[in-house]
Amino acid sequence: MRFPKPRYLYEIISILLGISILSINFLFVSNILPFLVPVLNIIGGLIATLPSVFLFYNRYKKSKEIEQQFIAFVMDLNQSINSGMTLPIALEYCSKKDYGALSPYINNLAAEVNWGVPFKKALEIFAKKTKSLPIQRATTTIIETYDVGGKISDTLTAVGKSLMEIDKIKSERTASVHSQIITSYLIYFVFIFILVILQAFLIPALTPPKELTGSVAGLMETAPVPSGELYKESFINFILIQGFFAGLVTGKMAEGSIVAGFKHSVLLIVIGYTIFSIASQFQFSLF
Repeated sequence: MRFPKPRYLYEIISILLGISILSINFLFVSNILPFLVPVLNIIGGLIATLPSVFLFYNRYKKSKEIEQQFIAFVMDLNQSINSGMTLPIALEYCSKKDYGALSPYINNLAAEVNWGVPFKKALEIFAKKTKSLPIQRATTTIIETYDVGGKISDTLTAVGKSLMEIDKIKSERTASVHSQIITSYLIYFVFIFILVILQAFLIPALTPPKELTGSVAGLMETAPVPSGELYKESFINFILIQGFFAGLVTGKMAEGSIVAGFKHSVLLIVIGYTIFSIASQFQFSLF
């Protein structure tokens, strides 16, 4: 008996492997070879996030390609019908063209109609397989027109124009927020620069030497002065949180999807953590 492969098998494996590396780094390596901790953190974080983000983003890009190719398919189908072809012949004609990621779905649609499956049912199956909300909305309009006996070529023309207008608006939005994306990246790197200055210059100046910390704490009734490592851990947490959410916001602004923001999140976190980890190895006292 063969068990079905989990849908997100590779993502689960990469996440578990990355978490394992981070756990080993935290429990063992940090006590034996502390200078390797930042490197292993970066490696473990990349293994845990990069494959998953890559696979999710590939699915997102495929969905966007399907939606764009659907516009071309609707226009070609409309032209074929207007030229005098019947609907099955027009579908067969369009199925011979290359629509990229949408081609397998169009081939299945044309084959089902040729096999005698009603056009309404075949189109519903087509829309369901694409898993695209704009395509499902467009096919619903086409099906309703087909049910009431309206002229399908007019409907295809209206649907095609509507989809083209929506795609144009999305493209204009992406172009208009380009400067905002650059600003978002600059703000994040300024934030990293401030944390590096604090960790490398200000914190060493405010932290007393280790040999004096115990005597100062014994003479004064105040709480012990926090160590530089405590500040460093807090700054790293700030970098991770800021990079993650800044990336999500950037993706939402640029492409209208949080999924698209994961690539920005990974990029910001990796660059920010790498810069801070390297810079924090050097500490300079102002006094």
